[in-house]
Amino acid sequence: MTREDEIGKLEKQVMISRDSEHEKFKTEFLNEYFESLNISTNEPDWNVLILQAMSFKEFQDCKALLDMLDDECYKI
Repeated sequence: MTREDEIGKLEKQVMISRDSEHEKFKTEFLNEYFESLNISTNEPDWNVLILQAMSFKEFQDCKALLDMLDDECYKI
């Protein structure tokens, strides 16, 4: 192996080492960022909120609810 090949190999190793350090820093930064967002998994269930907001005073109100649940466009 010539001296130039040896120097080239060492430079390549240094670049790979720097790249892995960069990836480690990037990963740590992104992990800290997403942890700081405080995203809650306790989001409200919209189905429950809709049902709580509804009032049933007549039979037609109940029928409207059953029709809504039977509708293919309404996803539970």
